[in-house]
Amino acid sequence: MKYLIPVVIIVLALLAANGIYVVGEGHAALLTRFGHVEASDVGPGLHFKLPFVEDVTIYDTRAIVMRSEPEDYKTEDGDPVRVGFFVRWQVADPDAWFKATTGDDLQVTQQMTPVIRTALRAEIADHSQTELLASDGGPIDRGLRAAVSDDLRKRLGVTVLDIGVERVLPPDDALKSVYKRMSAEANAMAGEVREQGEAVAAAIRAKGDAADQKVVGAAAKQAAEVRGQGDAEAAKIYASASAKDPQFFRYWSSLETWRNSFAAGGAVVVLDRNSPFMRAIEESAAGGSAPGKH
Repeated sequence: MKYLIPVVIIVLALLAANGIYVVGEGHAALLTRFGHVEASDVGPGLHFKLPFVEDVTIYDTRAIVMRSEPEDYKTEDGDPVRVGFFVRWQVADPDAWFKATTGDDLQVTQQMTPVIRTALRAEIADHSQTELLASDGGPIDRGLRAAVSDDLRKRLGVTVLDIGVERVLPPDDALKSVYKRMSAEANAMAGEVREQGEAVAAAIRAKGDAADQKVVGAAAKQAAEVRGQGDAEAAKIYASASAKDPQFFRYWSSLETWRNSFAAGGAVVVLDRNSPFMRAIEESAAGGSAPGKH
């Protein structure tokens, strides 16, 4: 009798432990009895079940993201290309999900991947390698989602929220040639841009040179006009001076000529002693007046 109470307590504790379960936020529970689904959408909180009779499977109600490793495919041109994909899915039909996977999300991945790869192979076969490498994946993503969404909903009880290609690469053996071709295309484009820039620069320089020549020509014309006016004024002054005192003007002109002759320095002039210039110098030295002085 003394052992009965502890045994009863232990049995009740086991029953309580096996009969109570907790569902966390972002999750739901599926309750089964002998393999048959009794409840498929038990929300978060504390719940009770029949101990050792009913089983509980907790599943994530949030979106789950799966990514694949890139595999080789053939484009419409027959070129090989390596493409990976991602898919974001969510449990939509817990009964179908449990029947297809027995509550194991790994089973979802294993069954979903071949379906998506088959659809992806068909999509890639409709595009060229260049389109795939340059595309943001929009058209392929939409076609891929349309091809697999209904099938995965029926087969696995999941909803495909988003799906698309990523890590689009040429095969390893073709990677160098593709990079070489892309580099050549980039260099050709850069050369065209440089040529256009040089042509524009040449046009700007030619326009600037033309403007410079125009300005220089206008300045030269204006300078010639000013010099002409100065020469005319000087000639007028010379003529006036000559008219007032011709003898002094001739004397001043002679001096100016000699001044210009000796301006550079080092000039040698041989004169006759009886030349007018020498007589004028002798007269000045003797105290005589310069010619023309009144």
